[in-house]
Amino acid sequence: MGKLKDIEIQAWIRAGKPIAGKSDGDGLTFTLSANLTASWVFRYRLGGKQREMTLGNYPTITLKKARELATDARGRVQQGVDVAREKKEQKISLTTAGTVKQLCEEFYERTVEGKIKRPDIIREQLDGDLIPKLGRMRIAEVKPMDIDGMIRAILERGSPVMANRVLATTKAVFSYAIRRHWIEQNPAAAFRRADAGGEEKARTRALSDEELVALFKALQAAGSAFRIYDLAVKLLLVTGVRVSELIEAPWAEFDLEADEPVWRIPAGRIKTRKEMALRDFTIPLSPVVVEWLREIKRLSVASDYVFPARRRVSKLTMSPATMNWALGEVKHGLEHFTLHDLRRTARTHLARLGVSPHVAERCLNHKLPGINDTYDTHDYLSERRLALNGWADLLVRLDRGETGNVVPISRGKVA
Repeated sequence: MGKLKDIEIQAWIRAGKPIAGKSDGDGLTFTLSANLTASWVFRYRLGGKQREMTLGNYPTITLKKARELATDARGRVQQGVDVAREKKEQKISLTTAGTVKQLCEEFYERTVEGKIKRPDIIREQLDGDLIPKLGRMRIAEVKPMDIDGMIRAILERGSPVMANRVLATTKAVFSYAIRRHWIEQNPAAAFRRADAGGEEKARTRALSDEELVALFKALQAAGSAFRIYDLAVKLLLVTGVRVSELIEAPWAEFDLEADEPVWRIPAGRIKTRKEMALRDFTIPLSPVVVEWLREIKRLSVASDYVFPARRRVSKLTMSPATMNWALGEVKHGLEHFTLHDLRRTARTHLARLGVSPHVAERCLNHKLPGINDTYDTHDYLSERRLALNGWADLLVRLDRGETGNVVPISRGKVA
């Protein structure tokens, strides 16, 4: 009988502290990397040397399955087989004559996972475009016309920035194949940014009252299966947070029972231009936002996360790709917009409501301009609560289809 239990493993993942190895016995070990990738490793001795082999990631590989794999590997070691070397040789032979999907998986494992700060961004590009479009092809069979077809498909769905990102990742994937001596030429090498999404300019897209009404009506018309995405969109708007900050949020960050409910995002989860914030960020929650969060809790499967993964994958929370898919399925008829445009929409409407610029900037956890950010460290929590309450009230009216008559917030009351 093994030593580990699923409830312990889940608690270690929630704690977020790297684990070099927790033994289940007989060589099976659980590890947690610095970027919170949970893995099973089989450790053994052969010929007087310590060796190890990765069995897979948790929870894709369950505790029960990991024990079965470790038992099989242990039996082969007892027969004198170096299972780690055998696995490596099999992978090399597979990829040499293998598919783009196999190439992508090895590229991710060896150059991305645990080696960059946001591996999920690359994972989304591989799973969202590269593997679906090219995954079944043999590596050596991919031609520039295949790359062109993939990029054009991304542009046709109105995602020029993603086209640039996927092109850059595709070049990196096939450059890796060259370094491994599997191909001699990169089929994506000749493509420039101009062939994909073009030069990227600062976006100015913000949704108007009428557009928000149309979006909310479309989400409602999509039916109960899309209610969770409807609520996610409303939360992105009403809080002004970045997409990853919302969909990766655990329930432990929310205090919904306080007299003045709040959401406290720890500094380590806040995405900034300088990668990590220096301080936690507290977001005041209006009564209607608390109601939306409680509805999400009723709708969701039992999870420590507000938006758990919709299917069993290695990632515990919903992917931005899932949100993008949902918005793509909804027939709102609006000019193309991105999830990040919802954050700009929030800032624009706060200005319309008469919120002071420095308070509106703090609502989005932006730095204040110039020297103000150095000397003004006040968090403006009460002012932000008033502002976000007013913004939430406007969103409720727009959700009912009411437009016009936007009255500025003034004199400590929401007009």
